[in-house]
Amino acid sequence: MKDGKNILAGEFLYWQISVVYGLILWGERMNKLVENGKIIYNKPLSDDVNALCLAVPQVVALAQPGQFVMIKNEQGSTYLRRPFGVADVNKETGQLVLIYRKAGKGTQELSQLDSGAVISVEGPLGKGFSFKNEGRTLLIGGGVGIAPIIYTARHLGAESTGPKPVILLGVRNHKELFWSDFVEEFSEKLVYTTDDGSYGRKGFAIDAVPDILNKYPDIRHIKVCGPTIMMKGIAELAIKQGIECEVSLEKRMACGIGVCLGCTFAGKSGKRWKVCADGPVFDAVEVFG
Repeated sequence: MKDGKNILAGEFLYWQISVVYGLILWGERMNKLVENGKIIYNKPLSDDVNALCLAVPQVVALAQPGQFVMIKNEQGSTYLRRPFGVADVNKETGQLVLIYRKAGKGTQELSQLDSGAVISVEGPLGKGFSFKNEGRTLLIGGGVGIAPIIYTARHLGAESTGPKPVILLGVRNHKELFWSDFVEEFSEKLVYTTDDGSYGRKGFAIDAVPDILNKYPDIRHIKVCGPTIMMKGIAELAIKQGIECEVSLEKRMACGIGVCLGCTFAGKSGKRWKVCADGPVFDAVEVFG
């Protein structure tokens, strides 16, 4: 009984701390940028994946690789904002690109919007990828988790002075090679794996990592976004080989600022993290080490 009371007391204390922290973040949210963005295009890339381009110059001016935005389709039936990773930006034109899979009611409704329609965009939010000058970076993406890799590739391949990144993309089949249009120009080498073997190497992204590391011994950093099982395997491999690795987590979230506690997880250090406020990018050791 005593242990039960201690557990309840601990949970209550965590709740109190979270509420206080949430109120602080809520105050910060009042200073967060919310911008109405006009749709430039909303076009299909495949049967179930769309690219959405919005004119939101104020958001774009602040966006960093690995961050995300919360959007609200005022014409849709969903009440809460939805999180979308920043796929790419054009600082000169003020345009933001989001890439999404039509998987539910909200994204189906989003896919029906035409050029000229307006969407409310809050952001940029969260902590993105970190960058160091030494060594080459291996960027790995799987599924629609490839989207945040695009802006990261642009930064490393066109905006920094270091070597271009090697990019490894895991997709379902040859119908999902549209990603090349977004990242190939920024890469030293672009490698695909497909689930069915219809293009590139048959298998999963992690299967190609050892060969890439052997071919490019100057790789010092790995940044990965995609399904949890993929990130876990790659993180464990990177940790074993002593290569710095960051993972971008995907979690359901309602608020995007750390108030609702819907996206928390327990890190290996024992600390509870909020993916939206503390991430979505984390050191792989803290998540999978």
